[in-house]
Amino acid sequence: MGKADVFERMRADHQYVLREILILDQAARRGPAREAGPEWPGEPALRVLDMLAKQFETHMAAEDEILFPTLIEALPQTRLSIEPLLADHAALRDMLQALQRLIDAPPGEARDEQIGVQLRDFVDLLRIHIRKEELIVISVAERVLRPNEVEAFAARMASGRPDQGRASNDSARRKGEGL
Repeated sequence: MGKADVFERMRADHQYVLREILILDQAARRGPAREAGPEWPGEPALRVLDMLAKQFETHMAAEDEILFPTLIEALPQTRLSIEPLLADHAALRDMLQALQRLIDAPPGEARDEQIGVQLRDFVDLLRIHIRKEELIVISVAERVLRPNEVEAFAARMASGRPDQGRASNDSARRKGEGL
């Protein structure tokens, strides 16, 4: 996968997530009044939350473990812009886990109200985060990363495995091919 391809894939992932979280936004706005009970927030919303959990394990983990550290190493001044994105990742993971626990809790008015509030907060942060990543990270990464760094990142995103791509990037650096 070439440099342009991997960053286009990131943009496509972002656009897909932005489209899909409309379902969460609609569930939060609709609220539990019509669908109160164990089925709320509804199958479409549960499907999106499941998809996001997978995205967080692949796309977001690849950013945390490959892209962000590589950018910081290549261009140390990006640290101040990337650290808040790492904090967003941690917050988004925590929010998703809290939502999943809440959805698994016994139905009730308080639980259903909390799901609505947490869905709105989660969707808002995810939208803001994606926009920041596109403005800050992708545009810089396209200009400064070397082909072997892009390949390691692309392999990691494609694999979905937490350790994939890291070893090849580290070995390239040891051989003097990397940063």
